[in-house]
Amino acid sequence: MSFSIYGSSLDKFTFQNWSKPNLDVFYHLPDVIDENTKILFIVHGNSRNADDYLKVWIKLSEGKNVALFAPHFKRNSFISFNTLQMSTSNGVIRANSDLYLNNSIDTLFEFIKSKFNLKSKRYDIYGHSAGAQFVHRYLLMSKDPQVNIAVAANAGWYTFLNGADFPYGVKNTPISLSDNNVKKFLSMDLHILIGSNDIDVNSSINKSNGAQNQGLNRFQRAKNFFEYTESIVEQNNLEFNWQYQVVSGAPHSNKVMSRAAVLILLGSS
Repeated sequence: MSFSIYGSSLDKFTFQNWSKPNLDVFYHLPDVIDENTKILFIVHGNSRNADDYLKVWIKLSEGKNVALFAPHFKRNSFISFNTLQMSTSNGVIRANSDLYLNNSIDTLFEFIKSKFNLKSKRYDIYGHSAGAQFVHRYLLMSKDPQVNIAVAANAGWYTFLNGADFPYGVKNTPISLSDNNVKKFLSMDLHILIGSNDIDVNSSINKSNGAQNQGLNRFQRAKNFFEYTESIVEQNNLEFNWQYQVVSGAPHSNKVMSRAAVLILLGSS
């Protein structure tokens, strides 16, 4: 299935090769696929407009040798995709572990490599807002994700490496979380991006006690998350490869944050 966008084709397939609900994936391929073609996953926010996210990235990646994939986590099938289907945003653990989304992108990665004859051994991933929540939790809770560079932009709230109950912290996680998981998480090339103007406190922000303890708005929460993680690293002398970037003047906007993220992921302006 496809439809026209900016003079090219925006295609979609439905991934069914797992026990979870079917997953629609919008995608866009470069004119020529070769051994140097990169793979980038783009994870939408709570508006779940995966197609709009992909349109933004098609324009930003013009002329680049990159295959773009934007999974669509439909609300009726993946209501808690931001927490990997492991809990509600209020912290209630979901019992059906068969629906958990840890390792899901890597499963999809292997499928698309075969489907589109892509040779890359690793992939990049970008998420904005609820998608940024998905990205950082995915890196923490998955088994050896084959991620090269990850960008989490304007997340509403985070899973801190502290004693708060999951999903606000790593106490009582719904799956086993080892020291090795945490060490790998910290060693990944993860970029925490936050807009300097992402400071509104409105109906769309998580106002649960667990989230409010992280800060009053998204800007405060991103800063506190990164600084707390830095303190854990320093106390335990751990490898740390994260970067923190404030995008000057940026509000809670995927289009604006994508322009900053593309410099990190594709090196284009």
